[in-house]
Amino acid sequence: MAGSRPVLLPCLLGALLAVVAGCGPGLPKVCPVKGKVVTKGRGAARDLAGYSVQFQSVNDPAEMPGGPIEEDGTFTLYTRVGGRVIPGVKEGAYRACFLPPAVEGGAPPPLVIPRRYVKLETANLQFDVKPGPNEITIEVERDGR
Repeated sequence: MAGSRPVLLPCLLGALLAVVAGCGPGLPKVCPVKGKVVTKGRGAARDLAGYSVQFQSVNDPAEMPGGPIEEDGTFTLYTRVGGRVIPGVKEGAYRACFLPPAVEGGAPPPLVIPRRYVKLETANLQFDVKPGPNEITIEVERDGR
């Protein structure tokens, strides 16, 4: 028994790393995607805290990873697989937009960005996710809604 312990530990660590990297059974291979929203014009990126960055695959429109924007303008993208949420995005070309904060009942708060940024069709934001870690900067023009 004691002889099997050195072999068991590397096998368990390898399996754990495979699951974390998105290579586990039934999980897609994903690449880490982190980024920052910067504003051009009036306002600051912190105004977008609570909004989410929404990606949509150009080749598979049903593939829609996303993630919340933090107070400092940073975000991490996640992919939904069945009932699970895994950090990262599949390799490929994506278009993007921003989703306003969700509101329960009542009227939604006024937008803090131009309306064009809240629709994939009009935001004019496109990004390529490549193997390995990805760092994305999204510049938002705040003047002229």
